[in-house]
Amino acid sequence: MLYKYIKFMKKLLLLFLFLMLLVRCKKDVAVEQNVTSKAILKDSITPAFTVTVEESSAAEFESGVETPLLDGFKEDSPGRDTLNKPFVVINTQKKRLTFKNINPAIQKGYYDEDEIIYTDLGYSKKINKHLLYGQYYEGDNYFLIDNTTAKTDTINGLPNFSPDAKKMISYYVSPYNERKYLLSADVEIYDMTQNGLVRLHGETYDYIPREIRWKGNNTILIKALNGDDFEKMQNDTVAKTNYSYLYKKIRLN
Repeated sequence: MLYKYIKFMKKLLLLFLFLMLLVRCKKDVAVEQNVTSKAILKDSITPAFTVTVEESSAAEFESGVETPLLDGFKEDSPGRDTLNKPFVVINTQKKRLTFKNINPAIQKGYYDEDEIIYTDLGYSKKINKHLLYGQYYEGDNYFLIDNTTAKTDTINGLPNFSPDAKKMISYYVSPYNERKYLLSADVEIYDMTQNGLVRLHGETYDYIPREIRWKGNNTILIKALNGDDFEKMQNDTVAKTNYSYLYKKIRLN
């Protein structure tokens, strides 16, 4: 009788442990699903726009408008003064933002991989934002900082704004994407809202934009080269080669 009782209690204990394990697994799955949904939401394309990429032509590209960088912004590379400054300061209405420079060439105790040098590229009253450039050992980023809220949005290249300055395209030339060519372009398009940037489009292409123009405020015209031709052009100082340009059109509807 005692033997049967002990055997029953063992089965009961095993059942209890199994149920506890099942509950724990469900919690873990729920947490994992929650993290995944947040990641998708962060990188999702806003449903307010449909983005289409189409072929274009040289004639259509020439009919587009080349928009200059907004007044107040500049696209200068870091100068000697910037390279020697320990900090770059951006003063917003909400708070003062300080960015620490690390220049291994003049600061002891750092390796080349630690390099990060910030350059203040100015303030545009039209969009009420500061533009900051961050140069790293390999790569760079640009930052749009709202002057009222101090909210900082990271973009991958120098911004090119639509004529009404309500949309923006940027791109980064990358050798790390393992695409058809050594070099490719990570292209991003944003809608500029009162709450910051909303990403409309993010994609990697085998062609590199050489020039960007706008046809109205919702169509972007791109004159580009494939990755190999773009790389050749970087080393072609006397324009010995006639390059075959590609023409693309991105519609935001």
